[in-house]
Amino acid sequence: MFATITPVIVPIVVCIALGIWWGRSQPNFPSTFVGDLVMKIGAPALIIGTLGTTELQLNALLEVAGAALVLLGITAVFAIIACLICRWPLRDIGVPLVAGNSGNMGLPLCLFAFGPEGLALSLGVFVLFSLTHFTLGSAVLTEKVPGPTLLKSPVVWSGLLAIGLVAVDYEFPVTLSNTLNLLGGMAIPLMLLTLGVSLVELKLKDVGTALWMGAMRIVVSVSAGVLTVTLLDLDGVLRGVILLQAATPAAVFNYLLAHQYRRSPEAVAGLVMASTLISFATIPLVLAFIV
Repeated sequence: MFATITPVIVPIVVCIALGIWWGRSQPNFPSTFVGDLVMKIGAPALIIGTLGTTELQLNALLEVAGAALVLLGITAVFAIIACLICRWPLRDIGVPLVAGNSGNMGLPLCLFAFGPEGLALSLGVFVLFSLTHFTLGSAVLTEKVPGPTLLKSPVVWSGLLAIGLVAVDYEFPVTLSNTLNLLGGMAIPLMLLTLGVSLVELKLKDVGTALWMGAMRIVVSVSAGVLTVTLLDLDGVLRGVILLQAATPAAVFNYLLAHQYRRSPEAVAGLVMASTLISFATIPLVLAFIV
């Protein structure tokens, strides 16, 4: 079991550790530039290139989308209950409890655990979660319906394009496939490096509260994942992908939104950092459960 888990966890930890080292030792890290590079070029190329070239049927893509929606809904219900019990502000803490790090952590986890098929299925989860976070998540924080900026998101459009390519069973020319693979190859390592840098930049104010919130994120999401795969009777790679995506910590993007909209940014920063640190211990347990 140890030999199975190590190849999945160690590459991720090493990349994040390099990001932490960079954040501590180097004067500047162009987080905005790297984020734009990943979200506007790397991630779209990864989505289109992977979904367009992997032997994935449309019904499998629809199945993972349905499972992701169920996971999202159950996680939201559990998050609301947790906020009410703990008396946390629902808008401020509820969104970070729901929105996991399906990109930076979820994609490499599923890739290393299940190979190209796992990456393809996890990309379906990532696109759906990102779309929901940018729409419903932002609407909860701002109390406004998202504007036309959503329509400018390359991740959203690349996801729709990839679904269309899968539906018509389009086969990429070798030149285009190689180009997409080359551009998409930078997305995952840059995501992990940026995550490491972001952890250095986050500041903890109340360690006890941060640890409690971080632990609650893991409990809420993992419980929702187990309930999802049980209710839908999922098996195989899809079951593993849903469980691994559910085991991811709160997304760093939660802090950026909390800071932008003044929604308890210090508390959210603690939640993100604590859940990420806790996930280093809980994700191997989830992997052991899966294998």
